[in-house]
Amino acid sequence: MSERLKQIPDSIAAVLGDRTGKLDGLGKSGAQVLLFDDYVLKVRPADDWDTADVKILRWLAGKAPVPQVAAHEVRDGQDWLLMTRIQGKELCKPEVMNNPTLLLDCMAQALHTLWSIPAADCPFGRTVADNLSHAEAAIRTGSFDPSDCEPETFGSGGFENPEALLNWLKNNLPPQDRVVTHGDFCLPNLFTDGKRFTGFIDVGNVGAGDRWMDLALGWRSLKHNSDGHYGKVYPEIDPDDLFRAAGVPKDEEKLRYYILLDELN
Repeated sequence: MSERLKQIPDSIAAVLGDRTGKLDGLGKSGAQVLLFDDYVLKVRPADDWDTADVKILRWLAGKAPVPQVAAHEVRDGQDWLLMTRIQGKELCKPEVMNNPTLLLDCMAQALHTLWSIPAADCPFGRTVADNLSHAEAAIRTGSFDPSDCEPETFGSGGFENPEALLNWLKNNLPPQDRVVTHGDFCLPNLFTDGKRFTGFIDVGNVGAGDRWMDLALGWRSLKHNSDGHYGKVYPEIDPDDLFRAAGVPKDEEKLRYYILLDELN
């Protein structure tokens, strides 16, 4: 265990008692995650994003199956968030990928769970304008990393550079279909008990935005998890089946737009 995790605040230690956790690694954000049977402890450098994450979890409580905030403390520049653990398996697990009917049903259930929440009541914004502003700031400050993008996004056949993509996105805004969106709607963030959808994790991007943000990211996640991008190929999975499962006609233009928008965020 790292020195940082050895310094667990008393308020969190009181909830955990004598439980023993397992270190789940270090994420890109610098977060460390400790897994317990019934809790998850996330520790990372404190910033406004972490505070928003807690606010989103608390707002979603009772509206969607998300982790409950058990304790939260910011101390010495570190953000400590103890949450209940969503039970079940991520949709990217082989046993779920081998059951396309379950996989697609769970994705559709997850989408409709969010869409059933009135967008007008959501205090968090994740509109195209919000995402474009975030992207513009990242490009301006040099924090944007093009190595995370799809290989065809830039270069031959793609956009010349991030600025060119940003300008294209600004000049090709599609009509908006406002709903509550997850913002990172990918298979590792969705859970099932083997029968139905059981919950979301990593909800820091939740907000009122366009329906196609989640549809596009879900489609791409299905594609990458089934076409060998991560190793195994699942030929029986057709990413386009997501639209049929969700009851939404495929829109090629919006699909492309929101995948490209995500490249800059």
